[in-house]
Amino acid sequence: MGTPSVNNSDARITFRRASALSPVQLSAQSNPTQPYPGTTALLGNASSEQPPGHLSLLNASQERHPMQILDTISRIVHVATAITLVGGSVFTLFVLLPSIKALSDDARQQLAVAINGRWKRFIHGGILLFLLSGFYNYFRAMPAHKGDGLYHGLLGTKILLAFAVFFFASVLVGRSAGTEGMRANRKKWLSVIVILAALIVSISGFLKVRGVLP
Repeated sequence: MGTPSVNNSDARITFRRASALSPVQLSAQSNPTQPYPGTTALLGNASSEQPPGHLSLLNASQERHPMQILDTISRIVHVATAITLVGGSVFTLFVLLPSIKALSDDARQQLAVAINGRWKRFIHGGILLFLLSGFYNYFRAMPAHKGDGLYHGLLGTKILLAFAVFFFASVLVGRSAGTEGMRANRKKWLSVIVILAALIVSISGFLKVRGVLP
């Protein structure tokens, strides 16, 4: 039996290639069906385990979801009520009052009674919605503005102006004899309401754009 011949150049090339491979690659070449050490564990972890903090983030997201719905509803109610009441006051001041001057005294009185009977429902209901949504928004926003003196000062001013608007609006649709003089000078007090409402909107817009301090 003859001795097999070995090509020295091929042996040297094979040795060099083998020496350049890492132990992991050598193991994979010797057993192609066996994955690299640690590969199974890595893939297993990726498929069966979530990244650290994933469950806590998921739970926090699920907890925030109902609050986000309430926040959205409260914001919509607050803004829609403001649009209705302020818009109605602006319409009355700049459109309705100038237009009814052409009517006779009796017709003007009848129209005023009819309008007040319907408008006071919007005023009373709007004040209730303002209070509910406003205080909800207040308590939701407070944790993010601790120590922010400017925010609290402007927000307090806004709340006081809002209560003044509530008072004047209620008086103008009321029937108390003690406030009859204010209803007789409706244009003046409607102007006050519109000016105060404009200040409230300005403060709200500034605080919204300013946002939360870092």
